[in-house]
Amino acid sequence: MLVLVGTVPNKSGLHIGKASAGPDGLKIGGAVFPVERGTAAMAASAAMICGFYGFEAPLCIFGADTGDGVGTNMMFHEVFENLDKYDPDIVTLHYMFPKVGYGGPLMAKVYSLKKKPQLIADAGGMYLMKATKLADKFDVFTPDQGELYFLADEMAPHPLYVREEVVNRKPSVDSLAVSAYKGHNTAKVTVIKGATDYVYDNGVKTGEVSMPNIPAMEAIGGTGDTITGMLSALRFKKDPSADTKALILNRIIGKAIRCSPATQISEFIKAIPAALEEYEKEYR
Repeated sequence: MLVLVGTVPNKSGLHIGKASAGPDGLKIGGAVFPVERGTAAMAASAAMICGFYGFEAPLCIFGADTGDGVGTNMMFHEVFENLDKYDPDIVTLHYMFPKVGYGGPLMAKVYSLKKKPQLIADAGGMYLMKATKLADKFDVFTPDQGELYFLADEMAPHPLYVREEVVNRKPSVDSLAVSAYKGHNTAKVTVIKGATDYVYDNGVKTGEVSMPNIPAMEAIGGTGDTITGMLSALRFKKDPSADTKALILNRIIGKAIRCSPATQISEFIKAIPAALEEYEKEYR
């Protein structure tokens, strides 16, 4: 099972259930969430991939959190109590209030399972694991190029606090990736999202994606979330090219819908099935 863990900006509540993406948004049980960015956009993208291939829909464990950490507390309580019951193949962490005290117990729970799931993190989940010095226990991180500075700066507790000297050096993506791996501050595989996308495996660059070149995508909030969702679902499918395929799919979508800075990420998500059809015909 693909298990997606993250927060949504609702006032209160814990939402657990299989995800489905429709014209109204992301549905989990009786709740509907808009998919303009964040955890919901990530989950809707994963659900579209699973639906296209006829795989089991992802299970969402969402805490409603507006910044006070209450939803994050509820979400992690569910993970600590019941993750074993879901028998996860993959666990993806996304937006959350990054409470450092949850990193160690999360890994203890993961290692208590009969089979260790793949672990993927973006956004707050990634910040949590770096802050707790457990980043290298993860299988995949999906930072954008700004977040890569954070992973490369061993002293930064959050992307807002990257040291000035690190930024002023104007380092290359490769040197930042090397620094992140040297400090054990990133996962085994690091998928770096940007104008050009990169894939690193244990510090070695194994992939680079720059085409189709869609400059407008850089201004659209949520395109990184869709990559994380699609990558998670493609890894659940055991697709050997999951990481680069997710990057290419996002670009195919941007080209197909003729995106502009005003394009909403919901338009990207709706176009995932058509992009998959094109990929299977043209890129295999």
